[in-house]
Amino acid sequence: MTEYNGKDAARKTWGVAPTGQAEGLRPGTREFFVEATKFRDEIEQPWLSEIVPFHEMKGKRVLEVGSGPGFDAYKISLAGAEYTGIDITPENIVRAKAHLAHFNIPVDVRLGDAEAMEFPDGTFDEVYSNGVLHHVPDMEQAFREVRRVLKPGGRFHVILYNRRSIVYGWIVLKWLFARNGTLAEARSKVEHHGTGAAPLVNVYSRRELTQLLQATGFEVERTRVRKFTWMDMPAGSRITPLVRSVPDALYNVVGKLFGWYVIGTARAR
Repeated sequence: MTEYNGKDAARKTWGVAPTGQAEGLRPGTREFFVEATKFRDEIEQPWLSEIVPFHEMKGKRVLEVGSGPGFDAYKISLAGAEYTGIDITPENIVRAKAHLAHFNIPVDVRLGDAEAMEFPDGTFDEVYSNGVLHHVPDMEQAFREVRRVLKPGGRFHVILYNRRSIVYGWIVLKWLFARNGTLAEARSKVEHHGTGAAPLVNVYSRRELTQLLQATGFEVERTRVRKFTWMDMPAGSRITPLVRSVPDALYNVVGKLFGWYVIGTARAR
């Protein structure tokens, strides 16, 4: 039996199926990027700029851990930051460069491993990671690497899957009824994308995130919870019209209490 490798599973998953909702459009094209960005800004993460003050990044050296196809690289670059991004998936490096080239934005994106980053100590003013680090095998090592490459007092913005979310509750309930494999395998199906890979998927409560940040050299400023939309409801042809009719404002209220993301803001000690 081949030994499981979470990093290889991540490369396979997002190499074939990049993040971004843009049905029928090819990643790398301007049309894909525009449509996927619109979906993120209007449906999936309309609260992001409220949580992460991109406008404060102007003139700063900012590292994104897990650049993906370049959605947040675009925001950070437009804010006037000196942007650097790393990603473990080679295809994402190509996609991010292609996407931002459509807007004449040259970005420094390169292959990189969150657990062993090839930057000198104290290189960056801020580090940002959106929905990526819950896939790494050794979260504590990844956080220590973030702390190492940050300047003292530098800020870390991290977005992870929330253990106390409604979405995770449904995953657990489904697993309890089916008992098909392990709970870790059930979590991995959140990100399978039809590739046949099973990427590592971890979840963290606000308390666990706080403790992890403190243990790795950070002073925690704040943790928050966000992200609950009609798309996070159980799928089904009969209920889909009903869940789509619920006002977004109500989903947002629930998302602040039991959303799928837990978000931490901390400073390097």
